[in-house]
Amino acid sequence: MAEKQDIWQILSERMRMSQEGDSKAYELLLSKCREILNNHLSSKVRDKEDREDLIQDILIGIHKARATYRREKPFAPWFFSIARYKTIDYIRRKGTRDRIVSTEMEGFAQEEKTSIEDRWEVLQGLESWLNVLDPRQKKILTMAKLEGKSVREISESTGLSESNIKVIVHRSLEKLKRFFSESERTIEGSKTSKK
Repeated sequence: MAEKQDIWQILSERMRMSQEGDSKAYELLLSKCREILNNHLSSKVRDKEDREDLIQDILIGIHKARATYRREKPFAPWFFSIARYKTIDYIRRKGTRDRIVSTEMEGFAQEEKTSIEDRWEVLQGLESWLNVLDPRQKKILTMAKLEGKSVREISESTGLSESNIKVIVHRSLEKLKRFFSESERTIEGSKTSKK
């Protein structure tokens, strides 16, 4: 257990250094993340090319979202929230063409979280995703999607009209989708240009 905590602490420090412009620390960070992902996915995605594609997607997601990592927060929840998002995205892209991989991946994407610590890690990961949004969008989307409040309740709480709340929720979701999906288009474009 202590070893795992040490690894995540080292990765957190490397991310902090890379945010300050240390390219060597960033290279080491991505290398260790690749190793962790490969170990975790090796039994879940048996096809080596599929696994490598997914790992690449996750690493690009980490690169694109690295400005959202908050240094005072643990690295593991942030890392695994991106991995889960990219895994779900990967399953959707794969469709039914490879049912075995999809079934395996769904197990990874929807791992059961049982302990309070695990639930806290998921919430911390979600919080890092929400940092992409401006404060008002973050507050309203949190109320709507995480706290389960109705549009009317949010309207009464914020003083904004119900239609405005709906627009903000919609635009916030679209912003998150765009932010985390741009890497997918980049990868698809590079595959097409190689043909």
